Amino acid sequence: MKLSISDLSYAFGGCNVLKNVSFEVGEGEFLGLMGPNGSGKTTLLRCMTRYLPAAARAVLVDMKPIHTMTDRELAGTFAVVPQSSSTDFPFTVRDVVMMGRIPHVRNRLASTSRKDVEAVAAAMEVSGCAAFADRPFSELSGGERQRAVIARALAQAPRALLLDEPTVYLDISGQLEMMDLVTKLNKEQSLTVVAVLHDINLAARYCDRIALLNHGLLEAIGAPDEVINSETILSVYGVDVAVRKDPFTHNVYVMPRSARSKARKDGARVHVLCGGGSGGPIMRALVDSGYSVTVGVLNVLDSDHECATDLHIPIVAEVPFAQISDEMHAENLSRIDETPVVVVSPFPVGPGNFKNLEAAMYALKAGKQVVMVFGDDGPNIDFTGGKADAFLKSLIDAGAILVGDVDEMLRLTAKGGLRTQ
Repeated sequence: MKLSISDLSYAFGGCNVLKNVSFEVGEGEFLGLMGPNGSGKTTLLRCMTRYLPAAARAVLVDMKPIHTMTDRELAGTFAVVPQSSSTDFPFTVRDVVMMGRIPHVRNRLASTSRKDVEAVAAAMEVSGCAAFADRPFSELSGGERQRAVIARALAQAPRALLLDEPTVYLDISGQLEMMDLVTKLNKEQSLTVVAVLHDINLAARYCDRIALLNHGLLEAIGAPDEVINSETILSVYGVDVAVRKDPFTHNVYVMPRSARSKARKDGARVHVLCGGGSGGPIMRALVDSGYSVTVGVLNVLDSDHECATDLHIPIVAEVPFAQISDEMHAENLSRIDETPVVVVSPFPVGPGNFKNLEAAMYALKAGKQVVMVFGDDGPNIDFTGGKADAFLKSLIDAGAILVGDVDEMLRLTAKGGLRTQ
């Protein structure tokens, strides 16, 4: 089955909800529809099922306009799983699932056929609701209801499954169970799936492609790692996020960043010397406190380089696994020349990055304030045979301020102990 959406527009009372949306969904594909509230996701889903009347040839199934299809043909093509389902009647789960067979009943007065009974039993077994088939639908939990409604959709024997926020009322385990079930149906039964989703990480984990809507327009469509990036998420959702790739699944995922204070009007600057993941808390604390922060020298694959990138902090960067070159060392010193304060984290020191300690001594000799953030037991970071430990002691002897942790550094800031000019 090939589903084609072509220049689809829709308006409510003169308000354009969808604006010339075009894309295709291939046979057996799992497509996620995403976007902020009010972006047109549910409206698009309803137009695809003829619940809302779209323009002729705006929605095609195998090049056939859906407005030319009979109700029975349409029911054999699409089955819909809504956000929520309820009933005022004492139907059992089996009764609800049997409703999915209605499009296949030729004679409404005939009794249920053996084929119907078998289809319902199979649908309940696949969706995991056979164990509570005789319970009243009204007494089910949210996750159990969703399983029953999916069973009803499967009993309909559709070619495509359309889901509107299938995880909306479920806890995290229920969300994963539901998405695992939908993925199983998609892969094992070759069901085409189009699902409206709000959770970006769930969509990235399960969808083959994502169509991202914004104010009724198709902002982007493609594989999750093509659509989900910090620039697009900021543009569409107005949220600053870090985008990472899971090392085990290779799926991308997002981490919203905390709101940060704006830089102080006096342009207070701090340069951070760090590495090996030791500088992340220091950088974030300084940025959150309103400082204008720079950092260096960091190798490109260092986790502190990643953190600085997420925080949009200017970096003096060196190539991966390389020793600090004279060129990058000189650039590091030039950054120090521009700032009154240098903060040193307890980073592991080896021959490759020893120049960062030399940069701290340069700062002291240039009259800069140097703050070393080390624990009570002092650093245990020397991979130079004692040379680094001796150099750290010489920094303290030369006037570097030693603090125990980031909180103490911030208390020093609050008391005016860090220079701002």
